Amino acid sequence: MSTPKFEHEWEGFKGHVAVTWDKISEDELFRIQGNLADLVKLISDKYGEKRADIEEKLNALYTAYLEKKKTIGADLHTMKEDIQKRSTAFADVLKTKASEYQANAKQKIQKIREESIDPAMQKSEEYIKLHPFTAVLGALGIGVLLGGIISMMSRKD
Repeated sequence: MSTPKFEHEWEGFKGHVAVTWDKISEDELFRIQGNLADLVKLISDKYGEKRADIEEKLNALYTAYLEKKKTIGADLHTMKEDIQKRSTAFADVLKTKASEYQANAKQKIQKIREESIDPAMQKSEEYIKLHPFTAVLGALGIGVLLGGIISMMSRKD
């Protein structure tokens, strides 16, 4: 087992040590800080196992830990790619639907304009052309009425 790598991976690996040798406390594992010699001595003292057997078990456990870490890393990478693909596909569907709704809304607005607004404007223009004096007096009357209402409301305050 490579001691520097073992020390570098200690934070992740110490949980596997704690499960395998459950008589070792978290404080003891914290104090060891990945020092292989101290770990072997601690296990030997607590369990009475031979150093060579402990080192062999640690090596096997560490190898299994690294394999599991590698597998999890690959799985996470695969999941990330899958999420990206699904997100992109979902975004594309949303864009398509939004475009469809936008086009539909534009058509409905155009239809409303053609059926209601444009004819009303055309009739208003025709009325003003035929009856200009009445239209101006009507607008003047509405202006005076609105002015009076605003004046009364401002006096109450």
